[in-house]
Amino acid sequence: MSIRFRLSFLIIFLFIAAISNSVFTFWLEKLGEEKLRWVNHTHTVLYTTQKLLSAMKDAETGQRGYLLTNDASYLEPYHNGLVIAEEEYLKLKALTSENTEQQNILLNIREQMQYKFDELAKTISLAQKGQKSAALELVSRDKGKEYMDTIRSYISTFTNNEFILLEKRKGDFRENRAEITTIIFVEAGIFIGLAIITFLFMHNNLFYPLKLLVRSSERVEKGQRLEVSDIVGNDEMGHLLSAFYKMSDKVYKREKSLDRKAKHDNLTGLKNRSTLLQEIEKAVTASQKAKNKTAVLFMDLNLFKQINDSLGHDYGDLILKETASRLLASVRYSDTVFRLGGDEFLIILRNIEDITNVFSAIEKIQEKFKEPADINGKAIDISISIGVSISPDDSTNSLELIEFYDIAMYASKRDKTTAYKRFERSMLRRSGDRQAIKYDG
Repeated sequence: MSIRFRLSFLIIFLFIAAISNSVFTFWLEKLGEEKLRWVNHTHTVLYTTQKLLSAMKDAETGQRGYLLTNDASYLEPYHNGLVIAEEEYLKLKALTSENTEQQNILLNIREQMQYKFDELAKTISLAQKGQKSAALELVSRDKGKEYMDTIRSYISTFTNNEFILLEKRKGDFRENRAEITTIIFVEAGIFIGLAIITFLFMHNNLFYPLKLLVRSSERVEKGQRLEVSDIVGNDEMGHLLSAFYKMSDKVYKREKSLDRKAKHDNLTGLKNRSTLLQEIEKAVTASQKAKNKTAVLFMDLNLFKQINDSLGHDYGDLILKETASRLLASVRYSDTVFRLGGDEFLIILRNIEDITNVFSAIEKIQEKFKEPADINGKAIDISISIGVSISPDDSTNSLELIEFYDIAMYASKRDKTTAYKRFERSMLRRSGDRQAIKYDG
């Protein structure tokens, strides 16, 4: 078999291997993107579920505020809660349309929601007719609490099912990443082996004889005795190895990019809610060991929906980016800023030695938002409402801290005299999160 034939065969083989590797790697990347899409889809379902429950709480809070005070302004959160709850329920139906089990749970939730809405509407109607005692007596029967407890139970089952799906989909995504990593190592071994074979072939069949002939010719010209020397050459192999390492580096960068997309918000570049609970737990644990405090600041943009509706989503996106930029500029290196979705942001303040440091941090944040933002030539004021929960003062349980800062933030939005509220235990009764309000009738 001639050297020409063997060399041509080796080159064709290397070419086919490279093309096959690129096609296979591209297929794995596409598969990984699909698995990541399902991870994000499950996060959306969980977030929408929490918004549904929050809207139900707002409707209940508005009803009870109206019954207690006869203040018609409480009917606004009541009506808003009804509308938002209906919207979020329909979103959940669409998001889980292919999951029969979740659809059945949603039907049960819808039934209980209707019971709850009917109970709320009836008590408000009685109060509006001047029959407040009858309305309070109806509330004191605790049927509304039973409906909410049943809804929470169904939502807990629904959420648990989604968490199971989330872990499975995360596992599929990690498995895909592991497969790509394994293939990279296998391909590295294969290509290195091919490189050695190619080098030995070229050295033994071309370079060594050629160099030997050249040296022999020079010695003959000089009249010297011919000698055979070992000649080692490695010039041509560099290109093959360089091409392989560039390709593997590209795959590695893609993997890092996908991992970042799974944990960061595409619009602002901030961390998203996927790692929020773990980050809070780590911060609380660290503060307990260091005997200091951790503060969680939950922020919501005021009037963002009106700005978004009047100026368009492009302006809304620019406002969200500007908000993220100002928040990052107002915190320390050790603190972490999140965008939870929509117009909601969160900051974890670590290593707080004294409670006054928290208020100083809030003042610094507020200072950053004093000046209007220049959005495409328009001066737009950005204002935020902040809810604060602190560990260990309020709780050392991460889920409770999340519940508390949410309650405090909504209290801040209701109180027009201040831009922030620190969580207080008295807010629990007003929020309806811990127990139903009892009336004497």
